[in-house]
Order: sequence, then C-alpha cells, then structure tokens
Amino acid sequence: MNRNNRTRLFLIRHGDTIDEETKKVFKGTIDIPLSEKGIAKLKKASQFLSRYNFDYIYTSALSRCIESGKIIAEPHNLETEIAGAFNEIHFGIWEGRSFEEIDEESPTEFRQWVKNPDIHTPPQGEALIDAQQRSINIFNEMISKHRGQNIAIVTHAGILRLIFASILGMKLPAIFRIAQDYGCINIIDIYRDDIPVIKLLNFTLY
Repeated sequence: MNRNNRTRLFLIRHGDTIDEETKKVFKGTIDIPLSEKGIAKLKKASQFLSRYNFDYIYTSALSRCIESGKIIAEPHNLETEIAGAFNEIHFGIWEGRSFEEIDEESPTEFRQWVKNPDIHTPPQGEALIDAQQRSINIFNEMISKHRGQNIAIVTHAGILRLIFASILGMKLPAIFRIAQDYGCINIIDIYRDDIPVIKLLNFTLY
C-alpha cells in the first residue's frame, strides 16, 4: 500500500526483562525473557500503536524481542518475522555481568571501552562499527523492500542507537547520549529522496 510515497518505520525497543529485578547486566546476545513489568508495558505500547496500520512486523531473533513483537502484532492480526541482523551487540565475555563486576575485575579494559567504544571492543565481543554496519544494512534493506508501507521493527537499545547514529552522522562514542528506554517507540519517515527523518524519539508516554 503506497502512502503518498512515504515509508514509515516504527522502531521499538523490547520491554523490561527479568534480570532487571535483581541487577543490570550486559544482556547482549543472552536470551533473557520479558518480566511481568515488561509485558504490561508492551501491552500499553501495543494499544497506542493500534491506531496505525502495520504492513509487516520484524523482530530480532532473541526471545525478549519475539515476545514483544507478538504483543505489538496482536491488534494488527499479523505474524511477526524474525531478522537476526537486528540482534543486540555481542559483548563477548562481559555478557551476563554487571558494570560493577567488570570494572572491578578488568578496570583498564572496561574504562577504555566506556571512553572509546569505537576503538576498544569487549574481549571476544563485537566491534561497534561491525554491529552498526549490519544494522544499517538491514535497515536500508527494509526501506527498499517496503516502500510506501508501515513497518514495525522490535529490536534492542544498542542497535537502535547505532541506527540513529548512522542517520544523524554521529560519532560512535556519542551513541550513549541517545536514550532508549524499555518499550520506547521511535518513528522514522523516508520519502522519495531516501533521506530518513526522525519524527519521534524514545516515546513512552502511552
């Protein structure tokens, strides 16, 4: 369905996860399910998004996004499609561990990464530039594949920040200046010139 040659992408972060009830950790590619709080939040987001007509809904391959995507999809009577390229950044041996634990055991490596995440990579982890390349590649594929349609993508905070950094021409160390709260909704419009325009960022007032 062509909507005046406008392609609209709804980029949604998954809901809160069960680990948040104890301590915050690098989740990365660990498969951590939604908490009850996360499910409740996504139901509210889904109700808000029901006013739009989605043509397709994609999620990362991790359960917290698959669960969130199914909740978002329910009012639209759509099946979600999995796109593994939207999986979260892989944080290597830091995954499943808290900032405090890593800072205590490997203070030099951790602080180098915090200061210059574009140069330093977690041990056995994924470089930010590589994660950005795969995420912006599939983002651009979605634009080409779904021209004139409304597409929802349920993914992770790290991936969302990398996509926005690419759109805005930001340097990678600045990505953590972009808030992406659990269950947030972002909207990006693309017109004939294929230039993405961010219309809504980190919206959770539903």
